[in-house]
Amino acid sequence: MKETATTQTTPEQLLQMLDGQLAMQRAQRGTGGRNRAMLLVGGVLFIVIAAGVALLVLAQMLSDLPQNGRHAATAKAAAAGNF
Repeated sequence: MKETATTQTTPEQLLQMLDGQLAMQRAQRGTGGRNRAMLLVGGVLFIVIAAGVALLVLAQMLSDLPQNGRHAATAKAAAAGNF
């Protein structure tokens, strides 16, 4: 078997390298948090507006439905008046 040579590093050096890597990752992730929050707010706003529009459309459809007694009588009177 072939053994690979590794460099010996002290625990302090490892901690410094880890701290540097964590700092770079935090700097990269810092800007993404605001965009994610804006996306979530926009999504919730879209859902609320879509629900309101659907409610208005359904309310209009409900008001346009014929009612048993009232529309039948007015339709007969209108038809009788046309002749």
